[in-house]
Amino acid sequence: MVNHTSRNLVGEFNKLNETESRDVISYISRLISARTAQPKESPPNDDLISSLSNAYENKRARQVIEWEKVRRQNAQRAA
Repeated sequence: MVNHTSRNLVGEFNKLNETESRDVISYISRLISARTAQPKESPPNDDLISSLSNAYENKRARQVIEWEKVRRQNAQRAA
């Protein structure tokens, strides 16, 4: 199905005259450059968030969550 769609697009593109095909190519180039030009957001470097994530209670909670995942996987295998 993907190949069928690609052939339709190529056929439609081949029907365009030189000016139209140049316009299509420049439009696609602008879209690609706009997509790559957008800066990636860096995660906020918040001291409060980092201190809370390193707190003993949160580390313990993450450990319990991991244990529960393993327990559920083992229970599914046993069933």
